[in-house]
Amino acid sequence: MNFGGYLALLRAFLERRRDIVEQIDRDVLNVRGRGVAGLPRELSRMEEELAASHLADGFDPIAFEGSSHDFDPPALIARAHRHWEHHRWPGRNVRRPFAGRVFSVFILRQLQHLSLRIWDEGDEAAAGRLQEIQSLLDAVNGAAIGDALVRDARWLIQTAQGPLTRRLDPYFRIAERISASFSDPGGLDIHKAGAVLTSGHLRSQLRHRAAETSRPIDDPEVLATTRNSNSMDAALLVRDLVPLLEAYGTAEQARPDLADAIFQGVSADPELFLTRLDLLGPCTMIEDLFVVAGEDGQPEYSPMGLAHGEFLERYARLIGRHAQSLHDDAIALKPRGPAYSPLGLAYGFCADLLSNMALDTLLAQPSFGLSLEDMFDGRESLEHKRARAEGWKDGYSDEWAAQMFDRTMQALRARARHQDRANASAVADARLFLDSAPDGAVRAQEHCVTSDLQRALATGATAFPKGQIVRDRNEGRFLASANEDGKWFGISKVILTLCTSQGRDALLTGVPPSVVETLRLTCPALVVMA
Repeated sequence: MNFGGYLALLRAFLERRRDIVEQIDRDVLNVRGRGVAGLPRELSRMEEELAASHLADGFDPIAFEGSSHDFDPPALIARAHRHWEHHRWPGRNVRRPFAGRVFSVFILRQLQHLSLRIWDEGDEAAAGRLQEIQSLLDAVNGAAIGDALVRDARWLIQTAQGPLTRRLDPYFRIAERISASFSDPGGLDIHKAGAVLTSGHLRSQLRHRAAETSRPIDDPEVLATTRNSNSMDAALLVRDLVPLLEAYGTAEQARPDLADAIFQGVSADPELFLTRLDLLGPCTMIEDLFVVAGEDGQPEYSPMGLAHGEFLERYARLIGRHAQSLHDDAIALKPRGPAYSPLGLAYGFCADLLSNMALDTLLAQPSFGLSLEDMFDGRESLEHKRARAEGWKDGYSDEWAAQMFDRTMQALRARARHQDRANASAVADARLFLDSAPDGAVRAQEHCVTSDLQRALATGATAFPKGQIVRDRNEGRFLASANEDGKWFGISKVILTLCTSQGRDALLTGVPPSVVETLRLTCPALVVMA
């Protein structure tokens, strides 16, 4: 089935909405212990085809703590059944609004998948196809019982990429397609969605890790753990921030909106995105995608790696140029009293947030007419946003919002004072020394990992199973790694946070030459040879 066929089928499904909602209520919600009724054959085939195309693109989902964090109607229905079994089974007037919400969620899931199919027949058709999705989304929202979950189809491109996957390259291919197809001002909302959703996820992860370990959020161990699993998120955040910063520099009426999105973006990790630009490059380098073997066998940047390097350079220039203006504009975003700030919102993944919004109908919680996009706007209807967020699983925290705001403002002031200096912090520069180092350097051999037990015993590196090293490499957790004669060796990125960001030179010994050559690419300004 082609793109137009999918849309036509969804339109026909939407025209039967009333009957289908009645069927969901009668045959699914009103029968205890029953699962989801089977979809019509055409819709079932469409869902299978779209899911298969998504998988073929490389979005291979990973289950995480029993869930892939996908936006799933059957999961919502199961939660409804559990809720009613522990309270009381409701009548039709309570069930039917939730049945309508389940219907809307199903359509929205298909539109999410379709938003990544707009490039199937070329970049030039993408914008028009996204507009077709917008028309259908408008129809879904206009017919919905309850308020819209998502109003803007441009946000669907980002929410469709939310669940955990085994590979990182599909995300960068989508980012390249967005840049190629949406260079006009209308495309800024795609980057805005990417910036605020990614940063919200990263802030929430930091909050969870700090609470789990009972450590401050700026504790090096907490930062090292979170950064070590976020190379892709941080790299994609740079790609979204660059066009937002470029537009901010020339904006007039849209300036507050852009300032809000950019401020949320850099708040994900103010040290990395504002004061320590010397570490941003190494932290976001994904060796598996950005480095390849050249014709002479020596490592060199892949086209994807070259593009990332260009984005890093543009970002460094732009954030230095606009840091003071961003600081001044952000004063209006300061969390005040019982009002709301997106900085205080906590959630695991975007799908979890959408699920919370969908379940508001089940719990008879007011939505106040707020969609997903509204919850990331820190300037209007703040009391209503606060009331809605407080009813969700992970809730809302005034203290967290204030911490995020203050640490970001402090970092913006430091960047404004040192616009062109890579390290704008008060901490001295530090380096990674190979084989020998000056007095005062710390031996950091435990941050080298190897599947070669003899090498581990001889050099002090940490022994790791081969499979774990390969998985970590694929997720961008190493500054550099290599496989020699079936034995892996890698250098963990945590060394950047635990040593160099603290102003401490680090000494590594016994690093294989092939790993050294890759280090020259991934962190050239940090590595010092004996």
